[in-house]
Amino acid sequence: MGAAMLNLGTPIITTFGSVLILFPTLFSFGMAADSLKSFILSEFKDLQHRCHDAMKSPKGLDVDDSFLQKCMMKCQGVTSNFPTTISGGQVSYYIQQYAEAILDFTYHDENVLSDADFPEKNAKERIAKIFSYLDKVSEMCLVVSPNSKPEELLGNELAECLLWRRGALLYGYCATIHGEKERRDRQVVELRQNLQMGVHYLLMLFKIRNTVFGTTHVPNDNETLELLKRGIYSETHLLALMYGGEMCYWFISTTKDETESERAARAIGLEMLNTCVQAIESIPELQAGWNTERAKELITAMNS
Repeated sequence: MGAAMLNLGTPIITTFGSVLILFPTLFSFGMAADSLKSFILSEFKDLQHRCHDAMKSPKGLDVDDSFLQKCMMKCQGVTSNFPTTISGGQVSYYIQQYAEAILDFTYHDENVLSDADFPEKNAKERIAKIFSYLDKVSEMCLVVSPNSKPEELLGNELAECLLWRRGALLYGYCATIHGEKERRDRQVVELRQNLQMGVHYLLMLFKIRNTVFGTTHVPNDNETLELLKRGIYSETHLLALMYGGEMCYWFISTTKDETESERAARAIGLEMLNTCVQAIESIPELQAGWNTERAKELITAMNS
């Protein structure tokens, strides 16, 4: 799940990197300049304090604090050098810095949770807490610029990363529950809810660039155009298709009923998996590093 810490893995399209990330130059801010500055600075200070407390809290000797340290350094860098006045371009920059710090902060908790195999006694609450921190980024965007989409302030990669991290965390959680029959039976209702939520986040990942980028800007390269039409901009997008397809399969396999929910999950899962397989098999540069065997097994199972 760590493939996309602050980026979305290895870019498949690298030639057009400067085109893919577009930042608007004008925003309609939701508060006066002084209030805006105080709000942003207070959010950094609050995260810095939380990070400090987390680093000081008791933990096992094998727990890696490196992501907490990265978060602390980023917060300290901002709070110690915050400007006396703040312009539109700086607002977008500081929101991006805050998002990166939040991603570092929560990634520490995600690793600890994953290493502990998502303990049944508190995994649900700990995941909810992680999500609440990730939500703070979009909440900040809404407060700062109510009329702007979060991706307009954050940029494509950070907006996608926030969705990816939610979906990937739920994938790991659901994989753990699904892999233990007794636990799966006990938590089947929660499992199905989390599978639906995880697929939702992974699907949303593919909608970010549709709102800010068109393939008409891309040179005439058939392979590149084919990937862009499928919404695939990096290897993590491929992994999201695989994760989403498998989560749909798990959702179907948790019941013998064939309701509208199961039919929808089947259709979505097949679309995600077929898109993944077709992309890999049609692009030679992907074939060396990707294996479609598991995806094809799931496709066969969902078609049976």
